[in-house]
Amino acid sequence: MEGSSEIERSRFQNGDIFESGALWESGLDMPAHYRIGEFAELSGVSAKTLRFYDEVGLLRPASIDPRTRYRHYLPQQLEELASILALKDIGVSLAEVRQLSSKTHSNKERQEILNELKKRVEYSIQTASRSLQWIQSVLDDLDGCTRPIPVVVKRRPAIPIASIRSKVESYAQIARFEKELLNALPPHAVGSVRGVLWHRCADSGSLEGEPFVALKQRVPARSFYDLNHLPPATLACSYSGPEENDEMAYDAIRRWMSLRGYQLAGPKREIYFDRLLEIQFPLRSA
Repeated sequence: MEGSSEIERSRFQNGDIFESGALWESGLDMPAHYRIGEFAELSGVSAKTLRFYDEVGLLRPASIDPRTRYRHYLPQQLEELASILALKDIGVSLAEVRQLSSKTHSNKERQEILNELKKRVEYSIQTASRSLQWIQSVLDDLDGCTRPIPVVVKRRPAIPIASIRSKVESYAQIARFEKELLNALPPHAVGSVRGVLWHRCADSGSLEGEPFVALKQRVPARSFYDLNHLPPATLACSYSGPEENDEMAYDAIRRWMSLRGYQLAGPKREIYFDRLLEIQFPLRSA
């Protein structure tokens, strides 16, 4: 008997006993269940994680000792846990893992969940690719000793405005209409936002601008100016100081939009902040 035990131990160490169900045929007893620490070690996750999965209903222990409150797990639950971890590794949320693991859900419902995940991952890849292109663009600017010009996205609500739309021969001529507009409005009604909407720029072959001021009070209608609302918009914005070339900020926004697949959704806006100019491009997805 002792020699037989030595042979059995040797087969266990060499791994032969696991072949073709030899472990069960050998008569060696295997545990019917595992305490949480043992199960954690076998599965490769922490006991803390197993407790959390129990709390959220993702992986319940097979039984709980009513006296000690110890959790016990079955060997078959190792495979169930492996499925959960595999889904988490590909980005499935715990709520979705619970749905996919539920026996009440059909294969069609599982396919819908995974197809939705696929779409999210594809969108993330596209977003990351555009970000990499933008980073490379900034690096190229630095190589050319050009100061990177930041572009930010802002969402602005509609605001009431008074404006004058005019065709001009040069950008400088628009200042005359801005001055006339301000002189025509009562000072107490003029808000803090003022600027120009550019309906046509030099690259189109003509210039057409619309100086505007925000209104904080109603003003009487006059034929000299229009009363309207500046529409709500999502805007790509950049800034240009008094010693800087405005066209560089325009180019930065155009490059930013091209890399992210946006199109212009209305007149470009120039907003005045003392000596700082904010340039805004209304956006829509391509």
